[in-house]
Amino acid sequence: MIPLLAVEDVTVRFGDFAAVSDVSLALMPGAALGLVGESGSGKSTLLRVLLRLQAVASGRVLMDGADITTAREGGLRALRRDVQVVFQNPHSALNPRLSVHDSVAEPLQIQGVSNRQQMRDRITGLLDDVGLGEQFLWRFPHELSGGQKQRVCIARALATRPRALLLDEPTSALDVSVQAQIIDLLRRLRQQHNLAFLFISHNLAVVQLLCEEVAVLRQGVIVERGAVKQVLHAPQNPYTQALIASVLSPGGSRLSGPAVCEGVRAFGIH
Repeated sequence: MIPLLAVEDVTVRFGDFAAVSDVSLALMPGAALGLVGESGSGKSTLLRVLLRLQAVASGRVLMDGADITTAREGGLRALRRDVQVVFQNPHSALNPRLSVHDSVAEPLQIQGVSNRQQMRDRITGLLDDVGLGEQFLWRFPHELSGGQKQRVCIARALATRPRALLLDEPTSALDVSVQAQIIDLLRRLRQQHNLAFLFISHNLAVVQLLCEEVAVLRQGVIVERGAVKQVLHAPQNPYTQALIASVLSPGGSRLSGPAVCEGVRAFGIH
């Protein structure tokens, strides 16, 4: 099967600093891949590369097997339609001057939907999909809770009927109870719309709820990858061991085991 979206041997430099070094990663159709690492590990830089918002020093970006590394705007039309992003902070992701209707309408207008009734029906359906309703159509961001704003952002991302969502820590700015609701929503939407997910996070405990596979990024290099269950319960790299030990499991206890303890000692995490 050809990857929906992939990078091959990608390096990104900011002056003499390599933010990403020789990284290869592939998102298959319908798959859910977690990309995990602490702040500054290169996760957001790699996300920008996949969206073709960041130039690379070397390597290639592929979509459906076609090289889009240097494609211009016309050649990126399929990427803009088929791959959408949900950002970390819903409070800054929505224009405060636009109603929910107008925010969700923006990508539809870009895609050429001009019939007013068709647009209204599509937006109402999207709001239903994310657990909101028609009563939210003309509300503004200041009238919404954080969880409701993130649901609007997800509805907007779904407007173009994408094949993949790139999720950049979409729950980290939310309260714990709201995080659980958004995770449940994303799991349902993935099945309902047959979506591929690239879920970017620093928290393996959250990634395990959404993803089957995970890649661990440290200082711009992938140090470990594999099935989520394998990486969680038998991590091979000391950094992965320390990363797992530093976060709470969904049950509220810290993940443990000989390998994890060794990683904690290696990286000084307590």
